[in-house]
Amino acid sequence: MAEMEWEWVDGDGWISDESSFYGDAKMQRELERKLQHALKRGYDETFAHLNAKRVKLERETEASPTATTEVNPSEDVMRFLKTRPQVAAMREDDFKCLQPAKRLPTPDASNEEAAEMLDDRHFEGHRDAWQQNETVKDFLRRLPVDDPKTGLVGPWLWVGNPKISRRLKDHLQKTDTHAFIEGASALFEAFTTQKDMIEAATLSKVPATITKNVKPYKEQLEDALISLAVQTATTCGKWMFFPAPDDLPRTWRLIAEATAAGKLGPTSKVATHDPAAPKPERVICVYTYDFTDERDVRRVLDELVELGLCSAGSARGIFYKCDAWTYLDLKSDNQYKIKASLYSSKEMLNSEAASTGKSAGPMARFKKPNGTIDAFLTKR
Repeated sequence: MAEMEWEWVDGDGWISDESSFYGDAKMQRELERKLQHALKRGYDETFAHLNAKRVKLERETEASPTATTEVNPSEDVMRFLKTRPQVAAMREDDFKCLQPAKRLPTPDASNEEAAEMLDDRHFEGHRDAWQQNETVKDFLRRLPVDDPKTGLVGPWLWVGNPKISRRLKDHLQKTDTHAFIEGASALFEAFTTQKDMIEAATLSKVPATITKNVKPYKEQLEDALISLAVQTATTCGKWMFFPAPDDLPRTWRLIAEATAAGKLGPTSKVATHDPAAPKPERVICVYTYDFTDERDVRRVLDELVELGLCSAGSARGIFYKCDAWTYLDLKSDNQYKIKASLYSSKEMLNSEAASTGKSAGPMARFKKPNGTIDAFLTKR
């Protein structure tokens, strides 16, 4: 929601500095008390079941101090979403995938589960993709990325990892983008309603005060969206490059070769020439299997560093965005003030916190002690 523009008028002679426009001191305290009560009530009714970690339960357990209450956010989110009118009309099958997603294996030779690899030929026969019966060099010659005519094959050029783990393949088959978008729409509606209530109840109308009061609910919205993305198996994400036009062929060649060799993630792609594009730079996306698997996200980043495409001292760095945010068209200027990226190379490579497995923003709240999605869904 855009900030309101105020037209100030000269109040000389009408309202003095001592005016009781908002009432005397006692009245102001009473209004503030009612405001806080209204905010708490709105929180309890609208967002309490979206983020169990933030809710103080009304009934405290009388067991020993070591006793804990297990809360399953996946059930809480689903209970909420099924009450929303947009989601109520969805098919029952759309909800079958909304179960705790299993953590995907990191494609590492030391990982026994990842050792069971299958051939992945889903790009076979696609003109805009590297074919496994051709060399990467031949592919780059067939579709030169800097040639405007290459855009005739489509908006993207693709290179896929020739192998895929059986676990990942099963996971991808459970992905339900439709259910994620429908659920996210309901969450946005609930947040917007709460935000409007806060703005109406904030007497001062000072933007900073409104932002402060809205912040807890914005964080809950982020947490709920991430939880929903996990439950619907919408977990793919990508590191994004925007190389200068003269460096595009080299950057794409290095990424294409590394992807085809199985050193990066499942897929990489580059945008083809678009005469209507406002900027000459084109994006290259290097995908990972699971944005919650920070170890794998970091592993791919380290490979990109080894290729000389990124470094801790880079002036700009690169950013990681999850596909869930892309489906919702959450850009840097989105109205919900949600950060468009989940990770940045500068934070990961320079920050001590990142090296110990911690990150800023919603992923810090999402982060689990043992790094698994299962732990988040059952013990958060």
